[in-house]
Order: sequence, then structure tokens, then C-alpha cells
Amino acid sequence: MPHTQQIHAGDPAYASPVIRPPSPASSVGTAYGPDDTSLSDSGLSQDVFEQKWIANLRLDEPKHDEVHNLKDPLIICPSDPQEQKLLFEEILRGFRQRVQQLEEDEIFQQAVINGSQIGKEQLPSADNVENLIKNMMGTSIGNEASRIQDGPWNKRNTAHATSTSSSMKTATGKGPLGQY
Repeated sequence: MPHTQQIHAGDPAYASPVIRPPSPASSVGTAYGPDDTSLSDSGLSQDVFEQKWIANLRLDEPKHDEVHNLKDPLIICPSDPQEQKLLFEEILRGFRQRVQQLEEDEIFQQAVINGSQIGKEQLPSADNVENLIKNMMGTSIGNEASRIQDGPWNKRNTAHATSTSSSMKTATGKGPLGQY
């Protein structure tokens, strides 16, 4: 007896495959436009062409930081007091920038080394609920309680509570002491 596979009505049916049009040629490969080299550049050799664009992009020139680092580290004190003041302010500005950069680098390095400390900090806790509420409210509970008026929900107003409870009857039809 050959084994046949039984299909149960409760089994989920496979979804039909998604059929879509093929991708356009421009998304499969990169299509380049026509060559935009100028006539003057097309006549140049490869080395001359490279030298021209290195000069245009200033790749051989030193960067601003490199030029700044080439300054003589020895400070020659000018004789004019105005120039001395300007030199002093320039030196102080450089020190402040360097200190700020070092502080930012230190903060970043500590964050990288230690990782985030969120969730590891000890949260303040109090076992006494009254102290916790006092700290959250900013005022003392005793002062607020003296300004609250008594209502039917407070036990202080016993005259009101006894008058309403004596007029109420239980579900059995009897009064609070079992009397009708």
C-alpha cells in the first residue's frame, strides 16, 4: 500500500509567490555617461594630466595644521608692550584650546573604556514612605493635613458617620445592630 500525504484543512496554505517585473538595467549595473574630458585635457599625457589635477586640488601643499606646526617653538619677546600683550593673549588662547581638546578627549576615552554607566547608578531609596512622600512633595504632610476639611470619608467626623450609618439598612432589611 503506497503512502500518500494527507492534507488537513487546519494546515496553513503556502502563500503564492510574489511575481514582479525584472529590475531595470540601471539598477543592476552602473551606466556611465559619455566622456566629459575637455579637448585641452585629452591631448595631455597621463603624467601631465595627473600633475595638472594635483596642482588644482592642492594635494602637494601642506595643510593648515602642518603650517601651524612649522612655527618656531621659541618665543621671542617683542619690545613693544602692545605686541607683548597680543602675543600673551595668543599664547593663552592656544593653551585654552589645547586644554579644552584634552578634556574632551579624556571624556571620550572614559566613555569608551568604561562604557555607559546608565542603570548602574545607585538610586536613592527610603524605607519610610512618609519621608519619601515628603521629599517628593516638598512640603510637610502635617501642615497639609491641618488645612484639609473633614468629610464623610474621614473618621474625625463621627457625628456625620453615625447619623448616616443609622439610617442605612443591610441587605437583610435589618438595621446596623440587627434591628428592623
